[in-house]
Amino acid sequence: MGALSLFMVIADETDEAAQATWQDYHDNADLAALAYMTGESASDTTADDTSTARTIVLPEGAVNLNMGTLVGSYETVAKMLDEVAEVEGTKGIMLVFDDFLVGLENFGTRIQPLMKSRSLSR
Repeated sequence: MGALSLFMVIADETDEAAQATWQDYHDNADLAALAYMTGESASDTTADDTSTARTIVLPEGAVNLNMGTLVGSYETVAKMLDEVAEVEGTKGIMLVFDDFLVGLENFGTRIQPLMKSRSLSR
């Protein structure tokens, strides 16, 4: 059985624009809300060691908790996803987007068509 990977995607026309968005999220994160959420998860005394409540971590400044983040231009993100697809044992990739509807549309129209790994599955 292969592994599934989870990534947040922050994509834009250029690497610099996407990085600026990520930096804005980092600089303006509601750290009190994030700390509250992770604190509440830690209070779940019935959670086992593999549950989300036990594995959530909050590195300083994190806004996406415990998932990988792909930040870049549409082309850069397509290349990164192709690299992930090459990792032995990868069964699938789950994506979340910083602005879900816009991100989903951009993935389908601007990122996925650039992916070499997707052209193999058609």
